[in-house]
Amino acid sequence: MGRNGTFDHARLLAAFGIVVFHAGAPGAAIGYAGLPFFLILLVLLALPAAECMSFTDFAALRARRLLRPWLIWSAVYAALKLAEVAVTGAPLRTEFTASMILTGPALHLWFLPFAFAASLWVYGLARLRQVLPVPVQTLCAVLLLAALALLSLHQRGGLPVPLAQWVFAGPAVCLGSIFALLGTRTMQQAPAVGLVVAGLVGAAMLISGPGGVLQIAVAGTVFALCTAYPRPATPVSRWAAEAAMGVYLVHPLVLSLADRTGIAEPGTVPMALAGIAGSLALIAGWQAALRYAPLPPSAWVNTQRP
Repeated sequence: MGRNGTFDHARLLAAFGIVVFHAGAPGAAIGYAGLPFFLILLVLLALPAAECMSFTDFAALRARRLLRPWLIWSAVYAALKLAEVAVTGAPLRTEFTASMILTGPALHLWFLPFAFAASLWVYGLARLRQVLPVPVQTLCAVLLLAALALLSLHQRGGLPVPLAQWVFAGPAVCLGSIFALLGTRTMQQAPAVGLVVAGLVGAAMLISGPGGVLQIAVAGTVFALCTAYPRPATPVSRWAAEAAMGVYLVHPLVLSLADRTGIAEPGTVPMALAGIAGSLALIAGWQAALRYAPLPPSAWVNTQRP
């Protein structure tokens, strides 16, 4: 089965949803479903490589795609915070906290090291399936219970950064693992995927309440639709997949600039649109710089999807 271009377009829409969430615009709760969608897809796409690569090669590949951008963008946002301190005279302790060791100097960067850890989990899952004589259905049931436990923990709230973000993202990793274990043929059957999502959402609503359930429900539904209606990849879809990570990385900077310059009011649709348009403009400028740079693109920072 070739690359599914529908996933590529959905990835960019998911990034737009996260911009809407951080802008606080109407529909923010639904927009935040983009994050679990990213993780479901990441786990799904990582499993084939995990099954055929050595741990060293696999970890190095994921580190290049996830940790290298994290380090570079951490440096960018740290420099911006230092500039803020220099201009405003604010104390360093208001701009830098101990939790940033695990997240980076901008909170949204927590996703990259978490995604790297999720990739290592996928590698462990691939090896576990090879050495343990456990039916796939049993593993899926265990993962479903783990997702429910994490949803219940998230519902209680009160967790510190970045533990709160990890617990919120955990059910998506479990759901992605279930889809990966079910295999490509089963995933092409939308009713099977929908049944898994509906079972998780229904049980979660009964056990833990609504916290975090909306996002996992939307993400799972979009995933089911993408598997039910696959389309061949095109240059446009590939660009959308690559642009999604760029939008995620730069949008807080764009939203901050839009707020400070008065382009749009916080918590409004125009602010979300400004965040999306500004992020896309920065990405277009970056790609133009790569095109005319004296160094080959491979020598620059990898901006491809995770």
